[in-house]
Amino acid sequence: MPNKNIKYNSKKLLEFFSFNRQKWDEFYPSERWVFDKIGGKDKKLGDVLDVGCACGGLGAALDERFILASYTGVDVHRGAIDWARRHQKLSIPSYFITGDILEVDLNNRYDIVVSLSCADWNIEAEKIINTCWENVDKDGYFVISLRLTALEGINNIKESYQYINPSGKEKDPEIANYVVFNFKEIVSIIKGFSPSPELIGAYGYWGKPATTAVTPFDKLVFAVFYIKKPALVSNTKISTEFNLPEEMNGK
Repeated sequence: MPNKNIKYNSKKLLEFFSFNRQKWDEFYPSERWVFDKIGGKDKKLGDVLDVGCACGGLGAALDERFILASYTGVDVHRGAIDWARRHQKLSIPSYFITGDILEVDLNNRYDIVVSLSCADWNIEAEKIINTCWENVDKDGYFVISLRLTALEGINNIKESYQYINPSGKEKDPEIANYVVFNFKEIVSIIKGFSPSPELIGAYGYWGKPATTAVTPFDKLVFAVFYIKKPALVSNTKISTEFNLPEEMNGK
């Protein structure tokens, strides 16, 4: 059965991501914090899979600061992938694939699988999250950005959506799903991964929804999760490290 995800093709996305989020300091503090934590003192990230890579800017930013073995970017936007193939010149082997992560056959396991502004911009968010986890190698990490609330979450593009105009200057007919997860719900989903994670961490802070978003929320916690897959599948203990506002983590 075909999945329900949106096949983005707006030129606004290509225009934005070919000039933005190409350098380390153009990424959010939460994103930089998590990668610095995972990279540690030796700054080694290994083989990286970037799900929803747009023009591959994350690959360029990580290559600027860390030691990578390889970088693979996957995105549904053909124009963005074509741009990345032509213009992204990384110092490590790099590969760019057009397609939905739910439909792409990746015969590999990656040290880090990343999903920034991807799963919560599409319809089958939970399926994307689970598929990303499947591609994480043993002892590897899954890094994902999500919008959080302590209230009831929402995944309904008719009630919560965003216009595809990242610059905020004008609207585009194409819209994105604007998924918001209840914090306890998403932690429950993550704990239910197979195999179970060894560690679930998150770093985030309060912010207002994008000016181009139409959503019932007037404030959200924008968080980046880092989830570690155990080296041994038999491991059942799950540690947590939540650096989030009190309303989210119950402190």
